[in-house]
Amino acid sequence: MRILNLNRKLKSAKRLPEIVRVFARHGFGHIISQLFERGRTTRFRFKKGLVPKVREDAHSQQKSKWWHLRRKTKGSDQNPSATLLSVPERLRLAFEELGPTFIKLGQVLSTRVDILSELVGQEEALTWITEFQKLQQQAQPFDFSEVRTIIETEFNLPLEEVFPTYEQHPFAAASIAQVHAATLKTGEPVVVKVQRPRVATIVQTDLNLLMELAERLENRDPEMHLFKPTELVREFSRSVRKEIDFTIEAANTDAFYHRFLESPKVKIPKVYWEFTNRRVLTLERIDGVPIDAITQLDKMGFNRVELAEVLVELFYTQVLSDGFFHADPHPGNVFVLEDGKIGLVDFGMVGRISDDMLRHICNWLSAVLTKDADAVVRSYIRMGILGDETDITALKLEMNDFLQRYFNMPPSRLRLGELIHEVFNASLRHQIHTPPAFLMLGKTVATVESVVMKLNPDFDILKFSQPYITQFVVQNVGTKRWERQLVDSVEDFTELARDMPLQLRRILQKLQRGSLKFELEHLSLEAVIKAFDRVINRIAFSVIIASLIVGSSIILQGVGLWEWKFFLGIMGYLTATFFGFGLVISILRSGRF
Repeated sequence: MRILNLNRKLKSAKRLPEIVRVFARHGFGHIISQLFERGRTTRFRFKKGLVPKVREDAHSQQKSKWWHLRRKTKGSDQNPSATLLSVPERLRLAFEELGPTFIKLGQVLSTRVDILSELVGQEEALTWITEFQKLQQQAQPFDFSEVRTIIETEFNLPLEEVFPTYEQHPFAAASIAQVHAATLKTGEPVVVKVQRPRVATIVQTDLNLLMELAERLENRDPEMHLFKPTELVREFSRSVRKEIDFTIEAANTDAFYHRFLESPKVKIPKVYWEFTNRRVLTLERIDGVPIDAITQLDKMGFNRVELAEVLVELFYTQVLSDGFFHADPHPGNVFVLEDGKIGLVDFGMVGRISDDMLRHICNWLSAVLTKDADAVVRSYIRMGILGDETDITALKLEMNDFLQRYFNMPPSRLRLGELIHEVFNASLRHQIHTPPAFLMLGKTVATVESVVMKLNPDFDILKFSQPYITQFVVQNVGTKRWERQLVDSVEDFTELARDMPLQLRRILQKLQRGSLKFELEHLSLEAVIKAFDRVINRIAFSVIIASLIVGSSIILQGVGLWEWKFFLGIMGYLTATFFGFGLVISILRSGRF
C-alpha cells in the first residue's frame, strides 16, 4: 500500500507543475499564487476578476506543502492573448490544453448553473456555461504503431487477424481515444475506438490532484462547504472513470441497440463484444449525413420537418418510457442515414432517471408549461429540494411573474431549453437544490432543441412536447400505477414490522451491556484541530529547548574546560540553538507573530 501511495505521489509531483504552468500561461498565475498563500482564503469567489481575498488572522492555516509551486507561476511565460480574451475564454483554453480530465470537468461545470451562479454571479453564469459548452475534445492523432501495439496487446493476436483491413489514419481523434474504420474477417464494416496510450494514468493522476485541491478549498474557505467540493470531485471521478472504461460505453450502446432494434425510424450500432474490452471498442459502422448539414440534407431530398419531429419523439421516448437517455446528442453524434433513419452514436455519456424522479420532473415540467406557479413549488416540496431558508411565498410570486411574462412573448421566441434554464436560475435565487439528473436533462433538452431549430426554425417544441408530458402524467396517476405503489408500500411496512422487534431487541441488549455507540461527526473543526496541534507542538518544542538550556547550564557549573561534561553541556546548548532557530523560522514563515 505504501509503495502504491509513493508511486501516486511521484506521478502527482510530475503532473502538478505542468498544470500550474498552463494556468499561469493563460493568465491565472495570480490565482495559483494566492491559493498557495500562507493566509486563509476567506472568500474564494470568481466575481471580481478571479482574485480570492486573502486575510491574515489568528486562525490562518500553515503554508501549504505546495508553497514552492508559487515560483512556477512567476517563471511561466504568459500567453499575450490572455490580456485580450475574457476570463471564461482563457479558462476554456487552459482546460483544453490540459487534456481529457479538465475538458470533462468544464463540460460538467457547463451543466451546474447552481455552482457557477454562486462563483461568478447569476448574470455571468450564462456566459461561462456558453463558453464551457464550446469545449472541444479534438486532438492530434497518435501514431498508428501505437494503435497496432494496443490492439495486438489487448487481443493477443496480430492486427491483421483481428481486422483484415484497417485504415491507418483515424477519421476522428479526441482527447481520450481515436476512431478508425476497419472490417472484420466476416466482411462487416466496423469502427474501432482505441484509447490513447497512458490516458488512464493521466486521468487518475489529475483526479487525485483535484481531490487534494477540493480538500484544500474546503479547509481554506468555510463557505465552500455549501458546495461540498470533495463530494463533487468524488462524483466527477466516478463519471470520468466510466468514460475511460469502454466496456461501460459498450453496455450502454448495446442497451440502446436492443431497445430500438425494431424501430423503423432509429438506427443504433451493434456492439461486437468479442473485439471489445476496456481499451478497445468495436461497433457496426453507420454511414450517414450529420444532422446539422442542412444543405446536404436538402440535396438528398430529406424532409427536415419530419426529421425534427422524429428527433424530439426519440428524445421523449428515451426519457419518458425508459428513463435512460443519450445525454450528449450534439450534431456530431446524430446522423441521417440513406434510408431516412436517424442514427445515434457515442453512448459514453448517458443519463438515468429513477421512476420517482421522472414523475417529479414531469409534474414540474407540466406545471411550468401550464404556467402554474403553485404546482411548480409543490413539485419542489415533494422532491425535498427546498432550502432551509426558502421563502415559499416569495418563490411563488417570482415564479408566477416569470412564467406569465415569458409565455406572453410571441411563440416564435419561446425556447424550452431557455425556459428550463431560466426557471433553474429563478429557483437558485431561492436556495432550491436542483438534483444533478435534473440539470443533465435540462442540458440535453437544450442540445436537442438547438438541433431541431436548425432543421426547422418554425418548430414549436413547447406545443409538440405538451402531449407527451400530459400522457405520461395521466398514465402515472392511473389505477394500475396506484395499485402497484400501494402493493410496494404494504410490502415495505410488512418488512419493517417483521424486522423491528429483532432490531429493537438488539438495541436494548447493547444498551444493557453498555456497548451502544453513537458516531458524532464534527463539521468545520479540522482547521481548529490543526491549529491546536501546531500550538501544542510549539509548546512542546519550547519546553524541550528550555530543558536543554537549563540542563546544560547545570552540567557546566564547576566543570573544567576539557572534561567530558563540558562537551556534553556545549552539545546541549548547540542542540537548543538549532531547535530554537527552527522554531523561530517556523513562526516567521507562518506570518503569525
